Amino acid sequence: MERIKNHGENGKPKLKHGGGPGNPAPAVMRASSSGPGLCCSQVVLLGIASVGGKARRLKQAKEEAQMEVEQYRREREQEFQSKQQAAMGSQGNLSAEVEQATRRQVQGMQSSQQRNREHVLAQLLGMVCDVRPQVHPNYRIAA
Repeated sequence: MERIKNHGENGKPKLKHGGGPGNPAPAVMRASSSGPGLCCSQVVLLGIASVGGKARRLKQAKEEAQMEVEQYRREREQEFQSKQQAAMGSQGNLSAEVEQATRRQVQGMQSSQQRNREHVLAQLLGMVCDVRPQVHPNYRIAA
């Protein structure tokens, strides 16, 4: 803040707040517009304090909103993880049961093969070694 050399029409000094070449928004406050019982510097300080307080409240509200969003995101992520774990857990149990059933079937086939091996080999050798020469019923003699 700087004091301007000239005074207003009523003889009271004017305060320059903001404005100038670096600040495109000039704001000139007169001491008479300060309200009852307040001097110019108090009005300016109240304006700055209210702007700072508003910025602080906005910042606090923004931080609270971000915390709520993070908490909601964490809750949803945890819910998703629990649902995914439940789904994968049931699939994991299902795949384990299928794998166990497959192992049982393979073991059953292997034991059946061991039990019936001799019998099957004896049948196969009997068919191969027992030759009965005969003419096929569909064979036609060309005459």
